[in-house]
Amino acid sequence: MKKATKVFATLLVSCSLIAATACGNAGKEAGNADGQTGGKQEVKEITWYLHNQYGKEYFENDVIKPFEDQHPDIKINVTYNADPEQITKSQLAAGAGPDIITTDGTTTLRQFAKAGYLVPLDEYSKQYGWDERFIPWAYPPVTVEGSMIGLPGKYETEFVYYNKTLFEQNGWEIPKSYEELVELCKKMTEKGIIPFAFGASDYRGANEWWLSMAYNATLGPETLKKVLSGELPWNGPESTEAVQKLVDLWKNGYINDKKSHAITGEDATTLFLSGQAAMKMEGSWLLNTLSTKAGDLDWGIFPMPSWKEGVETNLPLALGIAYGINKNSKHPDAVAEFLDYVTQPEVAAKGVVAMGLQPIKNLDLKSIPDLDKHYIEVSELLDDYGKRDATGYLSWTFWPAQTRVYSYDNIEAVFLDGMDLKSYMDKMESTYQEDKASGKVYEFTE
Repeated sequence: MKKATKVFATLLVSCSLIAATACGNAGKEAGNADGQTGGKQEVKEITWYLHNQYGKEYFENDVIKPFEDQHPDIKINVTYNADPEQITKSQLAAGAGPDIITTDGTTTLRQFAKAGYLVPLDEYSKQYGWDERFIPWAYPPVTVEGSMIGLPGKYETEFVYYNKTLFEQNGWEIPKSYEELVELCKKMTEKGIIPFAFGASDYRGANEWWLSMAYNATLGPETLKKVLSGELPWNGPESTEAVQKLVDLWKNGYINDKKSHAITGEDATTLFLSGQAAMKMEGSWLLNTLSTKAGDLDWGIFPMPSWKEGVETNLPLALGIAYGINKNSKHPDAVAEFLDYVTQPEVAAKGVVAMGLQPIKNLDLKSIPDLDKHYIEVSELLDDYGKRDATGYLSWTFWPAQTRVYSYDNIEAVFLDGMDLKSYMDKMESTYQEDKASGKVYEFTE
């Protein structure tokens, strides 16, 4: 889930795009019965909506242009906007939408599949070898009722970025437990340094990064899976302890001096880059920013330590982008051919910096020229934790849709004493039950 500022599209924008899509479909299908138009080969026009910050230069120069050069009969028409997923939702409900469906994570993609909006990809998977292309854990999130419904676009994890210079100058050690983390934050605060830079004023959804981390660090993967599956309640002692520890960190001023609701994500990054904050808990997507803007700053990463005795430190995972094919597409075969190209290792390698890490086998990061060393460090860290089955579940892939939205929309009310913790947790549980009744709970498979 590339966490960029979400600006909800207006009805006017949505309607305009629907009209444009409809007109495009009508025009591209006109021609002779033999597939020729005016004696020339028919050009299959494929529509695609992408986020403004999804690496436009990479997609235009390293994906679309070379693909079209190799396939002169296929034209990829991209529309960039601030919230393509939201626009796609309204268009699919109206029987329209782009040919290529792109979502932030797989929660929404799975909803689309269950609503009958997507083309099942099993036959294409056999044709192109997609069943062997990706790392194993990436398949369940794009599988619904035993059928492949999408392709994983990139994967994400969360960890702590830290200022190595500040740590060395003050003799601070990387914490190994919640207690050590709290003690470290106290020392930083006493020196006038913000422990964790974080801002959510421009994107409230960023609060789910901390909620995801709190749940994974406190419950651990197995217990969290029970909560996600409904075996344990969301207002039970396990979940309540996780959120309480997060609230304590915030109220003690360790998360941006109790001002995260009042500053933007970019402001928070500036605090970290300038040395005013010693750490930043965020997703792997921040690698792009730090590798290009950190300058002489000596920074590193470490996994968030366990927040509870007996719970092993883990790296929570998610798919940040997923691709599907619109069931109403006039050219599903052409779309599949393009998606096959997008997920080829040699093509994906060119987009690591612009897009992030991608769950594709045989993607050799060390062969990428001038790649920042931290990308390789994160990849090796993920490989290590994966081999030890020490990976958890980030919200934008594994949490039910409405439960997820409620959690990040209302946690600031708890931070600011506008809502008590019990009321918040009780509403989490009732919202989860609504998700469960409407079939939105993630279905775990072995």
